Amino acid sequence: MLKRMLIIYNPVAGQRKFHKLMPVAEQILDEAGFDVTLIPTTEEEKSATAIAKQGVLDGFEIIIAAGGDGTVNDVVNGLMQASKQVVFGVLPVGTTNDFARALGMAKDPIEALQIIAAGEKIKVDVGQANGQYFINNAAGGKITEITYAVKESMKNKIGRLAYLVSGISLLPKLAPKQVRITYDTGVFEGEILLLFGALTNSVGGMEKLCPPAILNDGYMDLLVLKKVSPIKLLKLLASIKSGAHLQSEDVLYVKTKTATIECDTSLNISYDGVYGGETPYKLAVLPEKLTILAEATRIQHRLQK
Repeated sequence: MLKRMLIIYNPVAGQRKFHKLMPVAEQILDEAGFDVTLIPTTEEEKSATAIAKQGVLDGFEIIIAAGGDGTVNDVVNGLMQASKQVVFGVLPVGTTNDFARALGMAKDPIEALQIIAAGEKIKVDVGQANGQYFINNAAGGKITEITYAVKESMKNKIGRLAYLVSGISLLPKLAPKQVRITYDTGVFEGEILLLFGALTNSVGGMEKLCPPAILNDGYMDLLVLKKVSPIKLLKLLASIKSGAHLQSEDVLYVKTKTATIECDTSLNISYDGVYGGETPYKLAVLPEKLTILAEATRIQHRLQK
């Protein structure tokens, strides 16, 4: 009996990459024994979330997000809100594809489809924050706004350079925020430039930001960049490649199951690069909450044994 698979795809992601891939995708998955249905997202906010929830109700056994991190986040939210759990999959055809990188998913969409078709499964943690869900990271601070401020049209024109252009424009506005962060083993109070509650090692295309992050250990890696001068900031950014930033006195880095963030003024947060509101907010980890199609041998160093 064929397994019913729903592919929710973003028709404009990655320079409309999935449109070109669609006939090959159907062929590979049909030959692997899947009954495939394709549904595009729309311009309506959170359309992929609604489609995913309905897909569970309609009896699909596997639901795939074909797009970038925003599409992945929307689909995950739909699955987590559904009445029962189904198998999830990611086809990376977006601009940055952070979660797909952390998952060890092939960059080549054809190879990624073959991994999906193979049907190997792992369990991964899911983050929860103020009634919303994330699968890669929650991020706060002015500079993190670039992830949801960049227009789709710009990403389609110049790809990942769009984030660099927007990041440069935000640097003059990079003002510190006074916060109180409560985590499992302590409390931090002070001025910060940004923070991450990361479930994976890949943030903004940087796979060295939280290298110790494990996909299914029940913890998030809390990384907080304290207030520093522009020169120190540049040095810290340069040290990410070697991982030395984690030992800096200007960085708070701990593993925690929960974190509560409070701020005297507004502090925006994003979940997997999607705008998620302002403080206060509480982050929590739901251990191994989602079953996902992935090749474990490609990500062994990021999985709990």
